[in-house]
Amino acid sequence: MSSSGGFDYMRKVVMIGAGGSGKTALVNRFLTHKFSEEYIVTIGSQFAVKTVEVETANGRNVVVKLLVWDLAGQQRFDFIRGSYYRGSKGALLLFDCTRKSTWIELPKWIQETETSLGERIPIILLANKVDLVENRIITTEMALDFVKENNLSGYLETSALSGQNVEQAFYLLAKYTLQ
Repeated sequence: MSSSGGFDYMRKVVMIGAGGSGKTALVNRFLTHKFSEEYIVTIGSQFAVKTVEVETANGRNVVVKLLVWDLAGQQRFDFIRGSYYRGSKGALLLFDCTRKSTWIELPKWIQETETSLGERIPIILLANKVDLVENRIITTEMALDFVKENNLSGYLETSALSGQNVEQAFYLLAKYTLQ
C-alpha cells in the first residue's frame, strides 16, 4: 500500500442506467451498508469516495480509491450527462430486472459511454432488485447473452435491499480498472 494517503491507485468510475434502476440505492448500500426505501431522483450526478483492496493479476494486494459518480438516469438529464464521463476508467451498468423499460435502454448507455469517452472502458452489467423474485421478468440467461453480445466485462445479480453482490460489484470494477 502506498504511504501517500492510504491508496495505490485512484479510479473514477460511473454508475449508469435508466432512472429508477437502483443506482443511488446501490451506491448508498456500498457506502453505508444500509438501504432506504425512499426514492429520490438524482439531479445531474452524485459523487462518493470509497477504497477497496483488490488482488492484481500478479497476486499483489493493492488499495484502489474509487471516485464513484452516480449519473442521473432520467432522459431530461441527457444533455448534461456527457461531461460527467470524462476520465472514467470503468462503469457499472444497472437495469431493474423487474422493469423491461430499463433493459431496453442498455445499448443506449453503452453507446453514450463510448461516445463521451471516445473509447470502451470496462463495463459490468448488474441485474438489480433480484430480491423481487416474484416480479422478475429479465432472466439471468437474457443478461448473460447481452453481456456476451456486447462484449462487456462481467455480470452480477445485485440487491441494494439485501446487499447481495454489492461489495463484489465494486471489487470487480476496481480490479478491471487496473487491467
